[in-house]
Amino acid sequence: MLKTESYFENIEDIYQNSPCGFMSIYADGTIISVNDTLLNWLGFEREELIGDKKFQDLLTIGGKIYFQTHLSLLLQLEGVFQEISMEFMAKSLIKIPVLINANKMKEDGTKAIFRLSILNITQRKRYEKELILSRKVAENKTKKLRQINVELERFAYRASHDIQAPLNTFSGIVFLLEENDYVSKNEELKELVQLLKDKTEHMRTMVRDLLEYTKLEGVKKFEPVSLTNALNTAVLMLEGDIYKNSAVVHVLELPEVSGVEIQLTSLFQNLISNAIKYRSEENPIISVESEKSNGFYTIRVKDNGVGIDVKHNKKIFGFMERLPNSDDIQGSGIGLSTSKRIVENHGGKIGVDSEPGKGSTFYFTIPAEKPVRTTV
Repeated sequence: MLKTESYFENIEDIYQNSPCGFMSIYADGTIISVNDTLLNWLGFEREELIGDKKFQDLLTIGGKIYFQTHLSLLLQLEGVFQEISMEFMAKSLIKIPVLINANKMKEDGTKAIFRLSILNITQRKRYEKELILSRKVAENKTKKLRQINVELERFAYRASHDIQAPLNTFSGIVFLLEENDYVSKNEELKELVQLLKDKTEHMRTMVRDLLEYTKLEGVKKFEPVSLTNALNTAVLMLEGDIYKNSAVVHVLELPEVSGVEIQLTSLFQNLISNAIKYRSEENPIISVESEKSNGFYTIRVKDNGVGIDVKHNKKIFGFMERLPNSDDIQGSGIGLSTSKRIVENHGGKIGVDSEPGKGSTFYFTIPAEKPVRTTV
């Protein structure tokens, strides 16, 4: 007998202190019973509700109208409703957002009794408001960032025009000196003119690469792109450097992906150009191949150049970062940084495996499935 009493006491305790509120009502809303959890939420005493108030009396005005015109009829006709979002009005006049489920339990003489299970979603609503606010803040920041990027691109074009003007002047002066045979008669002047030509060309390269870097900020839609075609275009654009350095580019069939063709072409152009610049004494031999694994294509660009010390593997992808002792090699230090951004825009990663004197293998991944976003 004691065990039976203890069992029912446990059941009663679970009912009264459940994380959910429980209430039993008639179809007209008359409250028959209510558990302690719901009483604590509302701030009422049990005697203030049972026999004195109806379920709809605890609702906001909109909730009362909805119950009388819809839910009460639904209970009488179907005996159930689920996941109804409403607001209770606590004794302190604080609104409590809840989700309510109702089921017909039994008949009490001629009246049906309905059990309501009530979930307090105050915390969830708070999170939803915070999420909406955070989303608005993020959208505003994104909008401002895009505007800044547009202004940055405009500035880059204006600045490049301003820089190009004195460069053209320098080139004109050098041309006149050489045209009038002033240079060949003076070895010291000849060295100075050659230095001026080299530095002017270096500046042109830097301006061009900076412009290419800023173009990555533009919004472009992803489309099907043949990596083979993108690579062939890059090789064609580098035809002069390839011929000048007696380089050979071996290409295996590459897959079709979803991306921005002009950016992927630029990516191949940067990697192949890099392989030619950092050549060894041997003629450059460059091979490009791909493999598919875990939903990604991995593209490898392998060369027989001077190689890279492992400690510089990450540094070289930094903006305007160059390898030590590479001052005599023309470049801006922007190409690999641009390559990194292009790969990341396409949802992949870039890296390098290398060893001094044994060449380098630059690799990047790109999703085999169509990405769901556009580059920003």
